[in-house]
Amino acid sequence: MGFWAFRKSETDTTGSHRISIAFEDCYYARVGHHEDSESVEGIGYLLELECNLRDVFAFMKWVEQTWIASGFCPQSGFYYAKESEWLASLPSNFQKHARHYVIDGRDGYVEVIASRFTWQEWLSPDSPPENGPSQEILVASGEGVD
Repeated sequence: MGFWAFRKSETDTTGSHRISIAFEDCYYARVGHHEDSESVEGIGYLLELECNLRDVFAFMKWVEQTWIASGFCPQSGFYYAKESEWLASLPSNFQKHARHYVIDGRDGYVEVIASRFTWQEWLSPDSPPENGPSQEILVASGEGVD
């Protein structure tokens, strides 16, 4: 699964980064639609954010400050469910070492029950997405942690 992302520094935002996520032992997956103006909260998830979402300007400032300080966007669109009715409803052998991951897009989402994930980030200064990673420069990689 891949998507485009940005990196943020104190001086600017750099674009054209491609992120690829690979799930291991992916037991179940499901997809759904939500309106453009909704986030995963619109489909029943609660995001644990340390900011008041009602004040848009304060929220945007908080996102930028948190992003610069931590290196991670607090509204990345990639989450794991701390409490999952779906995971709890599955047979126990699937629950033991699995997590419920949610990838939120602009107008839809993907949910995955998997044991872990790895990710890679490529810088794509001039290549369009259809050229794939072979045209890009690998800048970071890692694996899922709690």
